[in-house]
Amino acid sequence: MKPTSILILITKSNWGGAQRYVYDLATCLPKENFSVEVMAGGDGPLIERLRAAGIQAAGDLPIGRDVKLSEDLKAFFKLISILRSRKPDVLHVNSSKIGGLGALAGRMAGVKKIVFTAHGWAFNENRPLSQKVVLAFLYWITMILSHKTIIVSNGAKNQVHAFPFIRSKIIVIHNGTETETGYARKNARLELTRMNAELKKATDGVSESNLIWIGTIAELHPVKGYEYAIRAVHECIQELKRTNPTKRIAYTILGSGEERELLRDLVIELGLSEHVFFLGHVDGAAQFVKAFDIFLLASLSEGLGYVLIEAGAGSVPIVATAVGGIPEVVSDMESGILVQPRNSRELAHGLLFLVEHPEERRDYGAALKKKVAAEFSLVEMIKKTSEVYVSK
Repeated sequence: MKPTSILILITKSNWGGAQRYVYDLATCLPKENFSVEVMAGGDGPLIERLRAAGIQAAGDLPIGRDVKLSEDLKAFFKLISILRSRKPDVLHVNSSKIGGLGALAGRMAGVKKIVFTAHGWAFNENRPLSQKVVLAFLYWITMILSHKTIIVSNGAKNQVHAFPFIRSKIIVIHNGTETETGYARKNARLELTRMNAELKKATDGVSESNLIWIGTIAELHPVKGYEYAIRAVHECIQELKRTNPTKRIAYTILGSGEERELLRDLVIELGLSEHVFFLGHVDGAAQFVKAFDIFLLASLSEGLGYVLIEAGAGSVPIVATAVGGIPEVVSDMESGILVQPRNSRELAHGLLFLVEHPEERRDYGAALKKKVAAEFSLVEMIKKTSEVYVSK
């Protein structure tokens, strides 16, 4: 029998959670049942990795995250042409921008099955109310145009559950990851210090019992709440100077993005240049997760968060905000600490608790690893998504 043809679209070809999701689908779907092609805006790391894995991938969609009417119209009509010539059995759109354009183009081209995956909701970001209303409306239109909408967490689903005419189209499928991979703790730290001379200088000579590595792996984007994370690290350091001055904090950030200069300025303003280190985009960043004693994620909005699953697979306890699907991964005071978003003080209290209680750090990490292995399997994610593709 001829394999089901899948065309997967995503707005950006950088490397983040949504791109990781696309990569996992494209490379792990059974080849005897599915033939996969991926298209995105730009020949970034996602396209490079897919090609290296033998997946047909193109980065020539003239589309970006920001609204640019002429380029977006060009991308829209190009999509219609592509869909009419390729005639995929399934069109799978990811992210808000290509989600709306792709779903509409798919309808106009007569695609029989359109699937939209919502990785998070842009209306949760710091925006004027009018923009949030418009974004919510556009998401609703995208879900109306799609035959099925995959949402990666129950928390994200609950935010749109009351939208009319879409309830029967929604299915929750958690992101999944493979079992523990990557560098062991010592080697992970060694590799990271090789990437950044200032990090090496700050950590050299500090005993393991006194050195606390806090880490974040995420794009430098406002929705990730880095300002609150950095201010929390500052509060944590100030408190430790008073109560436990031998402790040293190294906050290591793996990721690139639009807020880089703004966040660097904040680090300088707070006098944290010897404590906060920007390593930029790091290929295969998840393989270094065991370098961290604590994983910090201060997101304002989050669909689910691959990085949390990857931290769990590496037995790293988490301090995070209780938004979106994060509470579905992290159980408060069992496998990590959850706080309200936009609250540096609560984040600092969570960090201090784990810094000062090493036994709880180990217990929380072990509990998180157990939960991730049981509930966030890559095999299960692929299986459930395959069922969506072939369902009537």
